[in-house]
Amino acid sequence: MLNDDTTTPSDVNTSIPVIDFSLFKSDPVECARHVLEASQNIGFFYLKNHGVSQDLIAEMFDASESYFNQPIKIKAQCMVGTDNVGYTSMKSEKLNPDNHEVGDLKEAFQIHRLSVDEKDPVGHFSQGDEELQFKVGQFFQGLDNMSRKVMECFAIGLQVPESAGGRHYFNKTHTWDENSQSTLRFLHYPSQPGDPHSPLAGSHTDYGSMTLLIQKDIPGLEVQASRTHKNVPWVPAPVIPNTILVNIADHLQMWTNGLLKSTMHRVMYNLQQKNRSRYSIACFINADIDMKLDPIPTPLITQEMRAEATEFEEARNMTAGEYLNWRLKRSYDYAPQLDEDS
Repeated sequence: MLNDDTTTPSDVNTSIPVIDFSLFKSDPVECARHVLEASQNIGFFYLKNHGVSQDLIAEMFDASESYFNQPIKIKAQCMVGTDNVGYTSMKSEKLNPDNHEVGDLKEAFQIHRLSVDEKDPVGHFSQGDEELQFKVGQFFQGLDNMSRKVMECFAIGLQVPESAGGRHYFNKTHTWDENSQSTLRFLHYPSQPGDPHSPLAGSHTDYGSMTLLIQKDIPGLEVQASRTHKNVPWVPAPVIPNTILVNIADHLQMWTNGLLKSTMHRVMYNLQQKNRSRYSIACFINADIDMKLDPIPTPLITQEMRAEATEFEEARNMTAGEYLNWRLKRSYDYAPQLDEDS
């Protein structure tokens, strides 16, 4: 909930646009213009006609619900570790560790690109169903393929020169091979009485390049419209059927010296959760492990922007892999306490 004294500065755009992604095929330059505008303003945008099968999405939500309905003792057989793969129990993650002593009120299951063909952890999530295991991999790769088109929009909009890779600049640094850090995450926020003033997932920015989020039916995600103004309200990111919500993450903000915005967001309790669980699926698109976080070649980054980008100095000395690990270590308790009676 917002405080009464919260105001919105006149130069802050609080709307999250919906972009028809079929435009990418007919007019990629115009599509890129819409994507870049949203990425510079609020850092979030919905994509409709995104090309990912709605039937497959529905199957993934069914699989997620089936998995999380299992007893904790079964889910705990594949606990998350420092590789960020496996099951994350309730309250074991703190997305806002500086302000929340209690961990986030959710559980999750992560699948890494390199684990997608392995018996564990994907076999554990699919509960031994080999057809479902194959479909999980198919779903993950479908989201990755979609992300490549979005990445092309970024490169086109940022006017990356052909000599540096042109529209394919980002795709060369986000591969589907052993260097990949991208992660597919199934999320469950159990039904509970809840407090509308308390977050279920603390305020945070995402750690990689961008995130693709699919919300099932219960809302709760909120976005802060600006990172440069204080007392800017949190605006809801509602569930819009047949869309995928995209948000800019830290790597893209650093590569563009803040031109593209990695926006703060959180998940708040929704009254619909009193008797129902909230489910979502996030695909975190991350740069290859050894990718540098230096500014990319684009004429849109001015010398003044380079000089003012002091908030990124510490991360400039890290690779994408090092930055991701640093953020994960701050968020996770890798030895969660389990309720044996669950």
